[in-house]
Amino acid sequence: MTKVAGSTSRVLAESIYTSLKEDILNAEIPPESLLEESDLMRRFEVSRTPVREALRRLSGDKLVTIEPRRSAYVSTLTLDEISAFFEAYQITQRTIFILSASRIDSDQIDTIRGVEEDIATAYLDKDIATIKKLNDRFYGLVAEGCSNKFLYDSYIKLREFGSRLSALVHKSLIDDDWESHFAVLKLDHAEIIAALETRDCRAISNIADHDVALYRKKVLQVLERPLPVDAEVMSSTIAGKRYF
Repeated sequence: MTKVAGSTSRVLAESIYTSLKEDILNAEIPPESLLEESDLMRRFEVSRTPVREALRRLSGDKLVTIEPRRSAYVSTLTLDEISAFFEAYQITQRTIFILSASRIDSDQIDTIRGVEEDIATAYLDKDIATIKKLNDRFYGLVAEGCSNKFLYDSYIKLREFGSRLSALVHKSLIDDDWESHFAVLKLDHAEIIAALETRDCRAISNIADHDVALYRKKVLQVLERPLPVDAEVMSSTIAGKRYF
């Protein structure tokens, strides 16, 4: 686990917040995991104050739940939240992609193409963590092309939720084929760049919807997939509308 250092409580809290947020989004700390203040103080070698501040910020992000007289724990994802996410994600991504195709400039497209080249390099190095970060960067740059701060901010927030959901999905797929996954990702990126270059709003709208459809299918595979009895599966609770 990463240790942090800093000269002020605010700096320490920011470092702890960033580290825990990354762990939660990557499913390294699974849903319903307790986040004991004493454990976090030892992990980051800090006092209680910055730990509490970091937990409060994570609670504001809906990543951590803090209940009175109880320890904080990583929030679960509910079926209702997942359903609402896909609805919002499809509408937002389609809108942003269409606007970007009509507004993005050539320099922005060149930057996006550069990120795609970095992804190819990371793939050769089998660096999955870097590929994930660069993929987020790729879509973030496409979203910047829409030139609408409010849509951009909403999209990034949705992709954070999606990042956490994706991490949980891939942890649940015991024999997940990363070779096939990367091939699809590479094709999607090439089609997006081509549509941006030609300002083809119809094509990029179809790409956006197809992307969400594939994503939804992957999640449904986890819900329907039979698992070996002896497989190590993370806690899932359907009762009380809890999932993952």
